[in-house]
Amino acid sequence: MSDKILNPYKFKNKEKLLIKDNFWIHTDWSKQCFENIKKNIRGYLREEQNNQCCYCKRELWFDIKNVDIEHIAPKSIYSKFTFHPKNLALSCPWCNTKKSITDILVNRVKFRYPVDGTNFIIIHPHYDNYSDYIEILDNMVFRSLWEKWKNTIKICKLDRLENVEKRAREERGKNNDIHKIIYELKNTYDKDEIKIIMLELEKLIK
Repeated sequence: MSDKILNPYKFKNKEKLLIKDNFWIHTDWSKQCFENIKKNIRGYLREEQNNQCCYCKRELWFDIKNVDIEHIAPKSIYSKFTFHPKNLALSCPWCNTKKSITDILVNRVKFRYPVDGTNFIIIHPHYDNYSDYIEILDNMVFRSLWEKWKNTIKICKLDRLENVEKRAREERGKNNDIHKIIYELKNTYDKDEIKIIMLELEKLIK
């Protein structure tokens, strides 16, 4: 079974025309005229990715604020590839935020998008079989199978899930009170981060 995006999104002719007439720089991505295109991309890639984040493989929720269209090569650096089909994937907000605008190309390119994953320092959702490079233990612990792909874990902070689970185990050993864990997490992490971590923890203990 393939563990990568086999078929990138194919823009319809009217979508190509809309992009041609309204896109000049990466900030144009936020234009209202592209909202339907983004909706179509999200719907298509949910199925292609088995509704999983391209980096941490956690299930994507269906509220629009719980799923991001990820630009693998950051659009702020590689504006030309903002709408390139193989530069688009779905990620959870946490991974997208942690990866941010990190330049993940070994060598910068200006005109032609790389045709394989060799020029990327992290796993490329369209080119690389995820399970060939990263092993997920107990749906929680991420272990790199190749030295090079440790960058994916490091850049996207994939070890966050392992740390949360570890703390949960420690607290359950002292006092089997999950509400106490959540309360302590609230007072330990940044407010934006705690929302995501709490959701993951709640899903873990259901």
